[in-house]
Amino acid sequence: MADINDIAGMLGGLFSSDGEDSTGGDGIFGDIDPELLIKLLGIVSKLGEDSPGTAFLNALRPLLREENRPKLDRAASIMKIMSILPLLRDD
Repeated sequence: MADINDIAGMLGGLFSSDGEDSTGGDGIFGDIDPELLIKLLGIVSKLGEDSPGTAFLNALRPLLREENRPKLDRAASIMKIMSILPLLRDD
């Protein structure tokens, strides 16, 4: 598996002719920590997944009255946020 710095270097070559970004940092990400990028990618991918709880709530949607469906949407959003909280901790 390629290192994140190798990937950043390859992408940096696509956006500039000399391999440096406009901020003067080395590579496309400049001074951004690669570990932070990996953590953010994990969070974004987790938000895209359906947990069993949110799948259950979505299955209940046709059984609810129209005025109660926004409450279901809020509950599903809260469940997604709760699922990413462990990923936000500093380890």
